[in-house]
Amino acid sequence: MKILHLSKMDTGGGAADGFVRIHQALLGQGVESVAYVLKQKRRDVPMVAAKGLLNPWQKLVWGLGRAFAKVKRIGVKPVGVYDFDAEANFPAEPIIRHARARSAKWDLVLVHWSGGFVRPEAVREIAQALGARVALWQVDMAHATGGCHYPPPSCERYMQGCGRCPLIASNDEADISSRQAERRRQTWEAIGALVLAPSSWSATNAMRSSILRRLPSRTFPIPLDLVALNTTRDQQAAREKLGLPNDRRILLVRALSPSIPYKSFGLFQAALAELDAQGVPLHVLAIGETGHLPVGLKNITYTDLGPVRGDASLAEVYRASDFFVSCSIQDAGPMMIGEAMACGRPSVAYPIGMAPDLMTHGKNGLLVEPIGDVSGLAAAIRNFAEMPKEELEAQWKNAAEDAARLFSGAGFTLKIGEAVASA
Repeated sequence: MKILHLSKMDTGGGAADGFVRIHQALLGQGVESVAYVLKQKRRDVPMVAAKGLLNPWQKLVWGLGRAFAKVKRIGVKPVGVYDFDAEANFPAEPIIRHARARSAKWDLVLVHWSGGFVRPEAVREIAQALGARVALWQVDMAHATGGCHYPPPSCERYMQGCGRCPLIASNDEADISSRQAERRRQTWEAIGALVLAPSSWSATNAMRSSILRRLPSRTFPIPLDLVALNTTRDQQAAREKLGLPNDRRILLVRALSPSIPYKSFGLFQAALAELDAQGVPLHVLAIGETGHLPVGLKNITYTDLGPVRGDASLAEVYRASDFFVSCSIQDAGPMMIGEAMACGRPSVAYPIGMAPDLMTHGKNGLLVEPIGDVSGLAAAIRNFAEMPKEELEAQWKNAAEDAARLFSGAGFTLKIGEAVASA
């Protein structure tokens, strides 16, 4: 099987990490997997830096086109992550030329997080030139909307083709979100694109979307490197290396700015305040952005590790902790639930994204309802903080066993092959 990937980035978020893990899993299974990225930062995984394929004239046209597109939308200030297809003007020809030098015929063009890189029309041109099927990896909402990656919770405009987009403060029924939604719908339907979703949540959003609802879809999780994520087994050694206490339960969380509404880190901050007032002893181990953990707590201590990269380093962090907490209220993942499971750690999460697919309440974690409830989040965290050791270790065992079943590279490769063959 020959698979060509298109992704704007190879690092910088869950979508990029997922793309790399898929690429690595396919390579590990002997698949000819070639990845084209606009912004290449990683050197540990084979990638093709797309900008390096441009000849001088193409580079000039591409750069001027992006600059012109930015000037045209200078008055539009979107909230959150927003794709303007006018900036995704990378030409198809260099990618076609490079891919054909490797093979004249390809099986699949897999489109990941490609905003600002390639337009749907360029994807169609690449696929048709290579005789390949197109699949859209439906991680967040980017493929399902006319521009945003996550709409506000109250916005369902993507079901009707967008327009009057609240994230760009538009009252125009035929605004850029509407125009882009219609162009995307027409392109994907014309070539019979396939939607691949890592969770039931993502698949449901695809079925609701006016852009994707007529396309065939398949659902299976992103693969993980189960060997790399099982490198660290000694919890005490991991804690000593990271300078963590041994006398209390340790909660792992990814810290992000509370200003990102769908990641809702403010809910976690509020839950910690409740737990501290209840006198619950706990240590919080935070990775990601620093400076977002509340100060002045009396019973809860914390370690702000900052960014942690690489599966081996992540494994050490997971193993040092006792459980993972996700506070997202709208998320295609979080991928960290799967990572935690692979490292033998249960999670606390709201039932969104991958969480309901991966977690069995009371077996390998706790699902908190209703979504966004602070007291429920605090209660689930307290449950793990005070859980008898033997019960906690049973959850560790369950999480690891479920991960081995769900996230293997061989299983993913088989499923993607079946999806392409049957669609």
